[in-house]
Amino acid sequence: MNGDTLPAFQAIDDYLDDLLSDVSMPSPVATTEEDESWPPRSSGYLMCTAANVLVAVPMSQVADILLAPPDHGDELHADDGSTSRRVRIVDLSRILADDLHEPAANMLVVLSGWRWAVACRSTEEETSRIASADIDWRVARSERTRRPWLGGMYKSGRCVVLDVVALLDMLDRDHRGNASA
Repeated sequence: MNGDTLPAFQAIDDYLDDLLSDVSMPSPVATTEEDESWPPRSSGYLMCTAANVLVAVPMSQVADILLAPPDHGDELHADDGSTSRRVRIVDLSRILADDLHEPAANMLVVLSGWRWAVACRSTEEETSRIASADIDWRVARSERTRRPWLGGMYKSGRCVVLDVVALLDMLDRDHRGNASA
């Protein structure tokens, strides 16, 4: 091993520490809705991986879980039980770390609102329970200067917790005009 190379676990720890650090800024006046929604009250999480990072997605923000069809492209038509909708697909590994690539995603997690799905790799079939006290939550959404989608880090699992509301806001803002049909 080269003397300049970090062990994988140390590189991941350093990367996640960098992800969780925010520049301290004056706190804007938060709305009541924002105060009540952060941190989320969910305890059930879907565990998946992207860019070789374990990710916890709050089940309360998951609309559906689908097998990723080969060559799925950047959208699909999904049925929510009453309506067929156009759902945009984004590769979660590109959001986490654009320079880290992994094998093709094997599942699509359709997020609440049926506008977006994240492509990722499945790690567990059942919902994982994580107590809110076991998560190092980041600052309120309005105060995040970098990586608004990163809600926090599960202390004992080397796992990032996705802030789905912030991710959806970011995707909608970055891809205007792509609302569900």
